[in-house]
Amino acid sequence: MNKAKINYLLDWVIGLAFVLSTATGLALWLAGSGGYQGGRNPAFRTTVLGISRWTWSDLHIWVSLVLVIGVVVHFLLHWDWVVCMTKRLLCPPRRNDQEAYPSA
Repeated sequence: MNKAKINYLLDWVIGLAFVLSTATGLALWLAGSGGYQGGRNPAFRTTVLGISRWTWSDLHIWVSLVLVIGVVVHFLLHWDWVVCMTKRLLCPPRRNDQEAYPSA
């Protein structure tokens, strides 16, 4: 598989993991804390869309792990570009003597 196809598939994995991580994070936010309110508050929500808070938490952790691994792999695949751009930004090109002092 060529590099363009690998980047394309990896970008899809990263994008899908981002969307799922966001969705599970929102579900956890809606479910509220898993602390004392779950035992003392009869109106406390223990499920969101029929899925328990603990399942949402597990999904969130695993999907977020896939997201982080995908971003690290993406960064490594583009390492040459990162090095080139860092050098270009931090070390401006030097003009050689012929450009600095053109002959008549």
